[in-house]
Amino acid sequence: MEYRTLQGTDLNVSRLCFGTMTFGAQADASAARDMVARSIEAGINFFDTANIYQAGAAETMLGDALKRRRQSVVVATKVWGKMGDAPEQSGLSKKAIVRAIEESLRRLQTDYVDLYYFHQPDYDVPVEESLEAMDALVEQGKVRFPATSNYSSWQVAQMLSLAEKHRYRPVSVAQHMYNLLARGIEQEFLPMAKEMGVSVIAYNPLAAGLLTGKHTRDAVAAGTRFDGNKMYQDRYWHAEDFDAVDQLKQVGQSERRSLLSVALGWMLHHTPIDSIILGASRLEQLDQNIATAGDGPLSSDAVERCNEAWRTLRGPTPQYNR
Repeated sequence: MEYRTLQGTDLNVSRLCFGTMTFGAQADASAARDMVARSIEAGINFFDTANIYQAGAAETMLGDALKRRRQSVVVATKVWGKMGDAPEQSGLSKKAIVRAIEESLRRLQTDYVDLYYFHQPDYDVPVEESLEAMDALVEQGKVRFPATSNYSSWQVAQMLSLAEKHRYRPVSVAQHMYNLLARGIEQEFLPMAKEMGVSVIAYNPLAAGLLTGKHTRDAVAAGTRFDGNKMYQDRYWHAEDFDAVDQLKQVGQSERRSLLSVALGWMLHHTPIDSIILGASRLEQLDQNIATAGDGPLSSDAVERCNEAWRTLRGPTPQYNR
């Protein structure tokens, strides 16, 4: 397993991060414990969750699985999602953040988290209020490093500027959707992150499973993320995405690699991403992902063909900037 130190932190994390969105849904408590143990055996020391995942059940399961290993792992969770009907049970107000961290720490059975993500922007709350609340949590030792998820480049730049102005702890890490079918962050976000010293973590590296090759365009497979989930269907279930998948399968055939191997090889060896979040519903699926992640880089020809698939999927619309 390879490791990287996230910029602006002392967190040395595995290139593979285990994501827990399936905990409490496709994976029960027993499966969750087994997958966390297997991840650690494989050298994974980075675990990602969120308070909103199954209304806190994912955090609870992760906390149970890690309670004897907490000091040797890096734990990240998130705040924003609606956890109840009261105003302070969602969003990024000071009251909401303070309440959310206490509840997350209780579920995770820990007294601190290494990374605490603003899960997405809250346009009803001044950014300064959210940053001030987060800074207080850092001072109290409940959060080690602030982070963002699903923020645009200008929003992160604004937060860094405000943190410098008010002497708050700056955000160090940004988490974004990124894979061979969704490369929008390459236009502005990745250059901004490099310039500003922000590490980037990628979620959906397999496009919710579309890049595993197990799906066909004719029907949604039962028990998958696309089964009854409009968000994922809207995100990836389009004819153009399947056309791109067909192109990428051809890349795999020429490289004698599976589509999964092409997707993970590209993410790990041909992008500036520091760590990629891989989830799993079953131990066998996790084992396959970990093993395939070791297949190594793609050839230069394969990388160019991956780029061509993206150019076709993106279409001819020109960028606004130069």
